[in-house]
Amino acid sequence: MRRMGLPSFSSPTTHLFRNTLTESSESGTGRWWRMYIELAVRNLERARARSILAVVGIIIGVVAVASIGIFGNAMKQTVLERFEDQADTIVITPRYTEGYSGIEEDDFELIKRVERIEYAIAVKDERGEVEYEDRKAFLTVYGVDGDDLELLYDAYEGSIKLKGTAVVGYRLAEDFGLEVGDKISVEGKTFKVAAILEQQGMGGGINPDMAVFISMEDFDRLYDQEGYTSVIVEAESLEYIEAIEEEIDSTLNKKDEKVDIRDFESLIESVEESLNSMTQFLMAIAAVSLLVAGVSILNIMLMSTIERTKEIGVMRAIGAFRENIMMIFLLEALILGLTGSVFGAVMSVAGGYAIISMMGFSTAYVLHPSSALYIAEGFAVGVLTAVASGLYPAWKASKLEPIEALRYE
Repeated sequence: MRRMGLPSFSSPTTHLFRNTLTESSESGTGRWWRMYIELAVRNLERARARSILAVVGIIIGVVAVASIGIFGNAMKQTVLERFEDQADTIVITPRYTEGYSGIEEDDFELIKRVERIEYAIAVKDERGEVEYEDRKAFLTVYGVDGDDLELLYDAYEGSIKLKGTAVVGYRLAEDFGLEVGDKISVEGKTFKVAAILEQQGMGGGINPDMAVFISMEDFDRLYDQEGYTSVIVEAESLEYIEAIEEEIDSTLNKKDEKVDIRDFESLIESVEESLNSMTQFLMAIAAVSLLVAGVSILNIMLMSTIERTKEIGVMRAIGAFRENIMMIFLLEALILGLTGSVFGAVMSVAGGYAIISMMGFSTAYVLHPSSALYIAEGFAVGVLTAVASGLYPAWKASKLEPIEALRYE
């Protein structure tokens, strides 16, 4: 039986495939993969402008996703850094729901005797009227021993002394225009400002930035308050937190539920989870930009399928299987995705730096090891988007029948 001759239509692609087909038994699998890659690169170069646009789309998407991830990580690390010093702090407060309004002195002495405690500080607080010149505000006034306050905070200006004097928080001093040596009035009693605390945020179980600190004796003269409103306990190490809490609970809540006990470790975990969720949400929004790149790749591959219909027919006629055709098209999509994702991952570092700088966070965490996770995530999403976008065109190209493809004009 006479064999039909090969179609007259030919191209560098079909020449390469024919040569590989002829030599495959001699060269093995490696030559096939080399052929797939060469064909994919050659086909992308034939539509260079469209390929570049697709790569640019991937770059933009990867930069958006990874940069926001880096920003979210920097924000998380900055916030957690502020809480790190409080991780081994336990705050004990009266159980108001059981009718207890304060912690008694005897109970405070029991707390101080608990093992593995570095120190325990008793605190009283009340909302009070604070005046300075023509400014007046109702703020939190804390009663605490001066030595104890030095354990909790550092002075930004002045020295922490609470003998007839007051110490004020950073934001309060800034808002009121206070300086060390100025005089303020608390509930009508005049106090000289001995120190201004460093800016803290939430720290040691209390918020010092918009507060006034006076000695326990001065506090008792101004307010009629029974018992302490809180006791701040510092553990010797994080590993002792649970044991200390259990001992305090068994000692003070043995008969009645007198106090509530909370530590900052659970708070830190909650904050970390919240920040992670927010970062992932922002990255998901940014990932929408990759859909545009995906549509661009889908369009390129579909157009390529149409333009190369006859070429695909020739390849099928000389022995190419459907899997061969699909592999070539998928490799084209993969190359686009890898190229765009590599450039996007590198550029995302600059993008993350720019966002962090604009938002006022520390840029020290841009190159933090944990940021690499978000760069890798952006890279992976970019590659997966490209490959997913190439699946349908690859499947469609592999389904072309040789006879129909050769008839296509």
